[in-house]
Amino acid sequence: MSVPVPAQSPTPPRSGGVPAGYTKVQDLRGFSLAVPRGATRSTDGERTFYITADGVRVGIKFGPVPPGGAMGSMLAADERGPVNNEGYRDNRVTATTHRGLPAAFWEFTWDGFSPIAEGPRHTYDLAWEQDGTLFDVWVSAPVGRAKAAKGIFDTAVDTFAASGH
Repeated sequence: MSVPVPAQSPTPPRSGGVPAGYTKVQDLRGFSLAVPRGATRSTDGERTFYITADGVRVGIKFGPVPPGGAMGSMLAADERGPVNNEGYRDNRVTATTHRGLPAAFWEFTWDGFSPIAEGPRHTYDLAWEQDGTLFDVWVSAPVGRAKAAKGIFDTAVDTFAASGH
């Protein structure tokens, strides 16, 4: 089910706020973040997506921290990459932190869900551990939009806040 995200008037960029061209959403699943204005919301089981008209997907998932934490989760996803993502390539997983918390960054390119409808896509993904929960925020976009998608990813991660977790 897709639900349009309400449009807001342009907001000037500001530290810690919502940049111009974005809107802050308070999701029913207990989190908020800034997504590109006009994105529509959909869900797929445990995952929530905000999808733009030009095919950029912001994805959010969270649950208990698995054995191995954020890094173990991303390494396992990377290992399954060729099975789950046709044409999986240009992949890397890096240990990092997010707001001082243990985290892992995963980046890869793949052929997309359909060569005709989408074509090759690039994905940026950050998972981090916070208060016994593993949060995972990612952005997937057509390869030609990878640079813009990185900005969308950075904004989503920088503005993400969980409530009640």
